Amino acid sequence: MAMGLPRRLAIVAACMAAALVLLTTEISLSLSARSRLEDLRLEALAVASTLADYLDRAAPTGDAGDLKAALADWGGLRLRQAAAAVFVLDSAGRIEAGAATDSLEERELTVQDQRAITERQQLVWQETGDRPAWHVAQPLGGGQRVTGVLSLRVSTARLQEWASDERRRSYLLALAAAAVLAGGMAWLTSRWVGEPLNALGEAMAGAYAGARSGPEAPELGPSEFRILARRYNELRTALAERERESEARAALLALEERARGLERLALVDEASATFAHEIGTPLNTMSGHFQLLREDLRGLGAPEAAHRVEVVLGQVERVVGIVRAWQTGGAWPHPAIKPVSLTLLAQRVLEFMEPSINAAGVSASLDDGAVPPVRARADAGLVEQILLNLIKNALEALPHGGAIRLAAGSDGRTAWLTITDSGPGMSEAVRKQLFHPFTTTKGPLGTGLGLAVSRRLARALGGDLVHEPTQSGTRWRLSLPLASV
Repeated sequence: MAMGLPRRLAIVAACMAAALVLLTTEISLSLSARSRLEDLRLEALAVASTLADYLDRAAPTGDAGDLKAALADWGGLRLRQAAAAVFVLDSAGRIEAGAATDSLEERELTVQDQRAITERQQLVWQETGDRPAWHVAQPLGGGQRVTGVLSLRVSTARLQEWASDERRRSYLLALAAAAVLAGGMAWLTSRWVGEPLNALGEAMAGAYAGARSGPEAPELGPSEFRILARRYNELRTALAERERESEARAALLALEERARGLERLALVDEASATFAHEIGTPLNTMSGHFQLLREDLRGLGAPEAAHRVEVVLGQVERVVGIVRAWQTGGAWPHPAIKPVSLTLLAQRVLEFMEPSINAAGVSASLDDGAVPPVRARADAGLVEQILLNLIKNALEALPHGGAIRLAAGSDGRTAWLTITDSGPGMSEAVRKQLFHPFTTTKGPLGTGLGLAVSRRLARALGGDLVHEPTQSGTRWRLSLPLASV
């Protein structure tokens, strides 16, 4: 789970506070320890000078007994962690131990002590290790004669212990202060940063469904976040207004498109009514002549020719029925539902379309096999119209040498007829526009009504017309109610 901004700020603030407090504490302790160490050095120098003057007055000749008695009487050596020793020069110029404030402490002459005698000046140095201390070497003797050297040692161990204890306490206080600061920063950032950001984020998340449905962002926290929330609300209001304008524009465009569609339909109705009126009489005349021609051919002993004329006559009569229905009711004729054989209808349509099929250089077949003819409850004329539209579309899409295959069947409740061609198929864009009126891929040669009318007729018969996806070519499935045996 991601760490929140308030917690991250609190951690950063705690780390920075701990680092700053520890750094300043360390610097302060170092300066304080250095200052105390310097004070102790000056104090050791002052004590050494005072004690040397006292010893010079008490034992001007450098007698060991006098020096020992003087050291015993010296009240200034009551300072804690301070010890002194005196080394004297004998008549031969050798340096010997004379006296010491602590008889249990073995003191050795150091190189600095010897330098103090030789150079006749006060020397001070710091000793480190297990017994840290300031060490002062002070020559003894007045005038030009040096009688010995005072070796004063002032321990700094207590000072180091104090510095260590002070550093430990300071570090604990620094960590506690950092924890308190982190808690305060976490609380403040939660109130000043976390709450405004969470509120703004929830408002933005609610606007995914639309600016109008999204809630307003509450103005919380410091002025910067209030300004940000106010600007977001202004942006939300502007987007909501744009959404309303877009919806209104879309509704207006939809109404305009619908009006254009209705206008086209009105023009089509008017044109079709005029067309039906104009071709009604020629169709009746053709029907009469075809009937006479059929009888003449039968009389001349040409049954095959008479049969062909009869096929053409059947289609002419179907067209005449459509024209009459349109003239009287302005619509397709009311379906005359009765049991029909889909196999026989398919054979009859293929027979009627045989000249067009041959001219297109394609083959057409009906897969019926040994299955009994499939019977459906439908209007034979309307079913033929559907098949004619589908086969005509297939002929226009197939190249030379293509094939059309019709198959009939049933599933116990529904009778069906499939029309499959071996053409190039349809693109995804074309499939999305199927059954839309006035949508065609044939350019000026197409009206865009064939599929729409065919599905309308299929549904009027209680069935449906659908496109079935295939790996290649195109397949249509016409389903109709199954006729009872």
